[in-house]
Amino acid sequence: MSRTAVAGLQGNFEHVFGLAMQYIDVCPDAIWGKKFGSWPVWQQLYHSLSSVDFFLRPEGVPQAKALYEPAVGDFKETPAPPADKAAFRTFAAGVKKVVDEYCTSLTDAKLGEINAGLSKRFGRDFTHAATLSLISGHIFYHLGSCDAALRENGLKGVF
Repeated sequence: MSRTAVAGLQGNFEHVFGLAMQYIDVCPDAIWGKKFGSWPVWQQLYHSLSSVDFFLRPEGVPQAKALYEPAVGDFKETPAPPADKAAFRTFAAGVKKVVDEYCTSLTDAKLGEINAGLSKRFGRDFTHAATLSLISGHIFYHLGSCDAALRENGLKGVF
């Protein structure tokens, strides 16, 4: 039972997750709460991590409890004040645990199988390999917007 491809996809997630945690550490509070690309920086990062439940939740299972109500992760509401960074890190650690458990359940052979829950929610087929790729790419996309906010303010980005 090979897990070489699973390890590679999980490594991509671990890399981007590490960058996201680094971002929390280096982002000044004034930028953390500032709108950049239509939403506050913290909310973009929150959206990317809270979406993991959408990508991994099995069909028929209720949405997992998160740091905020679903409307915040869906960009329909923006609470004030910005998310507390310590609480955010705790939430993020829970997300990482879910992804790690998902990856542990996979083998290279299972990567080609359909992720039924995500496929139903999107209305088209997604394999487990596509799911892991989507999770990492989605976080990278939003982290790129957040990173641009740092650079726009004369600070070094995390990548």
